[in-house]
Formats: sequence, C-alpha cells, structure tokens
Amino acid sequence: MKIGLISDLHTDVTPLNSAIVPHLIDAVKAAQLDILVFAGDLARHLVQLSETLNAFQIADLTCEKLFVPGNHDIWAIETPDVTSERKCEIISTLCYACGFHPLMDEPFVKEQVGFCGTIGWYDYSFAPEGYDFSDAQYAEKELMGAVWNDKRYAKWSETDSVVARRFEAELRAQIASVRDDVSRIIVVTHHVPFRECIEYRGELPWDFFRAFMGSKGLGTLCLEEQRVTHALFGHTHQALDMKIRDTRAICAPVGYLQEKPTVGLRDYATQCLTCFEV
Repeated sequence: MKIGLISDLHTDVTPLNSAIVPHLIDAVKAAQLDILVFAGDLARHLVQLSETLNAFQIADLTCEKLFVPGNHDIWAIETPDVTSERKCEIISTLCYACGFHPLMDEPFVKEQVGFCGTIGWYDYSFAPEGYDFSDAQYAEKELMGAVWNDKRYAKWSETDSVVARRFEAELRAQIASVRDDVSRIIVVTHHVPFRECIEYRGELPWDFFRAFMGSKGLGTLCLEEQRVTHALFGHTHQALDMKIRDTRAICAPVGYLQEKPTVGLRDYATQCLTCFEV
C-alpha cells in the first residue's frame, strides 16, 4: 500500500498557497497512491476549505482520501456565535460531500491497515526547558507583543488541557476499536506528538510559542500500542521523517508561501508530498 502525506496548505494565506493546489493534484496522480492523507490546516474559512477539498474530488483521483483538521481549520470566524466544536462538525460534513473520510469521526481500515486520527491539541507539555513561565502565562498565548492566533480564533468550550485530554481520549478509543482487526495502525494528527520533532532555538518569543505545538499524550498513545508504526502530523511547517523508538514520525507541510519557491511550484509540490509504502 502506497501512502502520501501532505499538510498545512493554507490556501487562503497567499496567492501562491492557492496556486500550488493543481500541482499537488498532479503530484498525487503521478505518485499513484492508494491513500492520500491531509494532516490539517487547509484554510481558515469554510469557503476556501471546501473549494480545496472539492478540487481533489473533481480531479478523479483513484486513491482513498483521509483528513484531519488543523487549528486554523477550526478557527471560529464565520459568525459570532459559531464555536470550534461546531466548526469541526461542519468540516466533517464537507469531507463526506467532497469524498474525504474525516478521521476525527471514525477510523478507516484498508487491507489490514488501520488509520486513526484526531486534530489533537496542546497542554503546554512541550513548553521549552530553561524558562520559568507559568501555565497561566501560556494560557494567555501572548509574549513580547506577539500573539498566538488561537487566542483570538479558537473557541473551544473548555481549557486547552481539557481539550487536549478529550482528543487524546478519542484517539485512544479509536485505536482500541481497530487494534484486534488490523496488522498495523497509522496515527494521523495535526498537532505534534513528540518533543523530538519540535525546533527550539533558545530565544524568545519563539521558544515560548513551542508550548502550542502539541502534547506528550499524543506521542504516548503512539508508543504504547505496538501496532502503531507511523505517526503522521502537520503544524510545525518543518518537513520531518524520523524514528521515535519504533514509530516513524513524518511531517510533510507546504507552509506559508510568501515567495515563489526557487524550484518552482510544480517541483515544490512534488517535494512536499511525502510518500511511503507499508
């Protein structure tokens, strides 16, 4: 089975982020995938998110398409009364309409391979070492004039740590529901499951905001289940492919395209799409 991973398209951030979509579709076709996985952050607004999903739908790809939302996707910015929980529900509906399987709703199984997924969240367990910030300071999501935009736009009904525990519990339940019926499990999250996958620079405010990369609990779930062989994620905007004990951790982001890549959009799209076989 050949699997392709991509994340952080951010198609509503710059014109280049939108323009890369057809090149990504071409890259997926050329790769002859069995499974395409989107690990979140397609677009902040539902219109652009649905347009991006639909572009892959009308391309008549032969592969299965799986999706977990990212933090930008669940930003509650459409109307004053919308919540991030409601945004998740709407995104799942859009996924079904566009031929994507929303992994947050239920696992996906193909050829004895189980895919389990969640957006995940953060609980400050990846806070940088060597600083003396309190949880209350992290909860403010501001430092030195810089703001983590989840403060403005992520509207959960509970605190960050409670939200992180909720998504971890849902992922745990998914893994338990498929573990006896599959030979391996691939976990898909948007937020980062392992501290080793996070870049700390020893400077502020950069290191402060690493507390919002993910949670240790996501990684623990991957490592404690022997059938989990891969952890796929996004959010960091840093391409990664590394081993954490027996689990292969992969991140394959597009990121913010403020300038045209030196290799051109077509080749950049091919580089971003990370493919592997199981």
